[in-house]
Formats: sequence, C-alpha cells, structure tokens
Amino acid sequence: MISNGKDIPENYKWTALSVTSLGMLVGILNASTLIIALPTMMVKLNTDLFGIMWVLISYTLLLTILAPAWGRLADIYGRKKLYVYGLAVFTIGSLLCGLSASIGQLIAFRVLQAVGGSMLVANGTIIVTDAFRRSELGKAMGILSMIMAAAFVVGPILGGFLTLIDWRLNFFINVPIGVVTTIWAHLKLKDVAELPKGETFDLKGMVLFTIAFIASMIYLTAGFVLGLTSPPMLLSLVVAIASFAAFLRVEKRAIYPLMDLNLFKIRIFSYGQLSNLLNSIARGAVMILLILFFQGPRSYDPLTASILTIPLAIGLAITGPIGGVLSDKYGSRIISTVGLVISLIGLLGLATMHYDTPYWILAVWMFINSFGSGLFQPPNTSAIMSSVAQERRGVASSMRAFFNSAGMVLSMGIAFPLIMGTISITEMMDMFVTGGAHMPVAVQEAFTGGITRAFILSALITVPAIIVSAMRGKEDKHKSM
Repeated sequence: MISNGKDIPENYKWTALSVTSLGMLVGILNASTLIIALPTMMVKLNTDLFGIMWVLISYTLLLTILAPAWGRLADIYGRKKLYVYGLAVFTIGSLLCGLSASIGQLIAFRVLQAVGGSMLVANGTIIVTDAFRRSELGKAMGILSMIMAAAFVVGPILGGFLTLIDWRLNFFINVPIGVVTTIWAHLKLKDVAELPKGETFDLKGMVLFTIAFIASMIYLTAGFVLGLTSPPMLLSLVVAIASFAAFLRVEKRAIYPLMDLNLFKIRIFSYGQLSNLLNSIARGAVMILLILFFQGPRSYDPLTASILTIPLAIGLAITGPIGGVLSDKYGSRIISTVGLVISLIGLLGLATMHYDTPYWILAVWMFINSFGSGLFQPPNTSAIMSSVAQERRGVASSMRAFFNSAGMVLSMGIAFPLIMGTISITEMMDMFVTGGAHMPVAVQEAFTGGITRAFILSALITVPAIIVSAMRGKEDKHKSM
C-alpha cells in the first residue's frame, strides 16, 4: 500500500485493526455494562427513569452532534492525532463518572466522556478503511462486528457482576483498558491517507447543525410527553426547520463544508446512510427494553438479567464475520437487505411478549433479531465507506456515525415515554426496589405493554429500511483502494 509518498507495510492493516478494535472494545464494554447497571443506578442515585434515561441520551446526543466535526477535522489534520486524543479524553471521563456523587454530576461527566467517545466513533472506521483494500474491507468490518459481539457477550455479564459489587466499577473498568489502548494507538497508528492541504473547518455550519439537531430531537422526543402540537414543541419545530434550512444554505455556499452534500449524489452512499439511520432507530432501544423487563416484571438481579440477554450477542457473533465475507463476494445489497428482513421477524416476535412469556421464546426472538443485525451492519458500513474517495472518508464516516447515533437517540427518546406512561412513578420505583414479580398482574402487564409497543414501532420502522436497502444498487466489488 502506498500513501503520502511512503511505503506502508502490508501488515499495517492488522495493526490498524487491532488498535481500532481495542478502542471499540472499551466503548462497547462501557455501553453494555452500563445498561445492566441502570436500574441499580436509578435507585442508588435517588432519581427516576427520566433522570437515568439522560445518562444514556446525553452521551449518545453528544456523540451525534460532534461526529461530523471530528470526521471533518480528521480529513484536515489526520486520523491518528484525533483518535489518540479521543482515547485519552474518554478514559478521563470514565474516571470522573465513577466518582460522581449525584445524577447531575454523572450526566455532566458523561458529556466529557462523550467528547472522547465521539472522536473514537468518527475515526475508527476511517482508520480501518484506509488500511484495507476494497476487496478485503467487508472481512475487516466483519471482524470488527465479531469483536463488538464478543464485547456484548462479556459486557452484560461483567456489568451484572460489577453492579452487584458497586455500580461505579462499570466506569472504573474503562480506565486501565483506556490507558493501555491510548499508549498502543500513539505508538502504532500511522496517518495513511494523503490529505488535502489548506482546507478550513466550517464553524458556522457546525453551529447551525447543532441548533437544528438539538431542536429537532427535543420535538421528536419530548413531544411524546408534552404533545406534538403544544406551544413549546411547535417553537422547537420552527427553530429546527429554520436552522436546518440555514445550514443547508451555508453548506452549499461553503468552500470547505462541514458535510459534503454532494456525497448524497452517490446512490450507494445515500441509500446506505438512510437504511443505517432507520435500522438504528429500530434497534437502538432493544437491549435496554429487555433489561428493564428482566429486572422489572421478572425481578431478576443485574447479573441474571445480563445473562438472559446473551442471545442478542450470540446472533451478532455468528453473523458479523459471515455478513462481511459474503458482502465481499456478493455485494452489500442482497446481504444487508436479507439481514433487515430477519431482524424484522425478530422484532415482531418480541412484540408478542407478555409479562409471563416463557424465557426460551424470548431467547429465540432475541437471537433472530441480532442474527439479522449482524448480517446488515458490516456489509452496509463497507458499502458506505468504499463508495467515496479516500480524502472524503472522514466526512463519510462522520455522517455514518451521525446517522447511527441519531437513530439511537430517537429510539431511546421514543421508547422511554412509551414505558413511562404505563404505570405511576411510585409503582415504577417499587418495581425495581421491591421486585415487579410481587406487584399486581395488571401492573406487570401494563409495564410490559409499553415495552411491546416500542417493539411494534421498531418493527414498523424496519419496513422502510428494508425497502431503502434493496434500492441501493450494486457497488463495484473490484474497486481498488
């Protein structure tokens, strides 16, 4: 491989993959262990479901807002520097989160953690794409998917065990991994891509984008509680539309825009990004919904609840590498679309659950849902990243990260209000403190009903994702890097 006028060793691709895998591992472990701890944290920090929801949403929201900025800066200043800084900031943020004494402090330090996490998310995929040839990229994405799945297998069990000791350990465990990974990245990563000279950052576009996104998220999430036609929500909608229109105008005129809107003229890129967004909305809240069910109506402890979610990880572990290899051979359209269809079947199955549904039935539907997601994600990511020129991969990756995180925010923002309206706050606290299994059947069924409504909505959103994925067209599988 030749880049920047220097010969890059052929085995560097495996070095790049190992570094990004470690960075992804620390991020995934943090997410999967923390989800298990949420009900315990809600009780220990004396907050409610709305407060603990913001521990998740604040992180994902910042991840979404900052992704375009870090991707663009990676195209200007290089991938390595931002990735190493991201690891360091994430590690410091994890330490401070573990020291938090209140829900307010925890949310604030999660914001710092998200700044570092957004650097990792925006740059990890670019580093791998730069290092691998097009003919091997699906395999590389499949390996990353397998590592993610392994983290999802280990994470919940580890999170359940740590939560039984002290929920703060879910943050402290990131610190030693983060320190080692930061040093490894500093020593081993290289800036492979030849980057353009003299480009500047679009600060005006970034400000308008941030305002538009936050206003739209307020409308789409809080609107389910306050009413979509209430005055505050209508005001947020007007702000969102106006700022987004201004953002588009600025981007079209900017010499070096925050987001290169011309990339959406590439059919595979635009359809891949849209299917990525829709799939993220559909799957974003699946695990937390199941954790709330197992620790709520089923009254399982954190460790047992984490073990019960393992079928979600097994499906990803099996199909992640398979999906990547198959996409290298047959292209992304068929494999990704089939994956979404299978994922839809799993969601429809989960939508039939009741408070007393046998576990083996839930396990089957969890496995089917994650099996489909494992087939969809690696081919779709490979298609998006390989469809653009090397010097625009930072923007492409940041857009992919943006749509993925935006979908997660929307998913949780829609799912939580559906649950919160099912029973009173007192009953909800009693469910997680004393155990939902001891509460009236009507309360258990009402709470479970909110969860199934969220699964139904996820299934409905998956249908257009399937259609969009099928319409993406065929990519050139033999395109060289």
